[in-house]
Amino acid sequence: MGAGFTKNSKNDKIGALFQAIHEERFKLAADIISRSEGVDCINYFGSTPLIETCRYNRTSCRKSSTVENDRANFVRFLINKNCDVSKFDIYGWTALMYAEKNGHDNIADILEKKERSY
Repeated sequence: MGAGFTKNSKNDKIGALFQAIHEERFKLAADIISRSEGVDCINYFGSTPLIETCRYNRTSCRKSSTVENDRANFVRFLINKNCDVSKFDIYGWTALMYAEKNGHDNIADILEKKERSY
């Protein structure tokens, strides 16, 4: 027998969500969140989906503008689902800090506007 995990376990779904974000498959990530996982679930680094989305530079083979548009749309999706934009990971970084560091200027603007509205 195995370790007690099934294909439907919560850990598997959270892992699939963060894998989709890492692979810049934001539509799949949105679908996973819509079906089962909360917008503020965390991975082992304490990252939420929002933080994870902002953590990486543009690494996809797709055109950068397409990736960045998908990334910004996913951030808007998370905000519309009432994610907590002020959460920080185990390193003390917020999504806004990562967005600014990685040159996601459009997303940084979105997050700054959201934080001001609190």
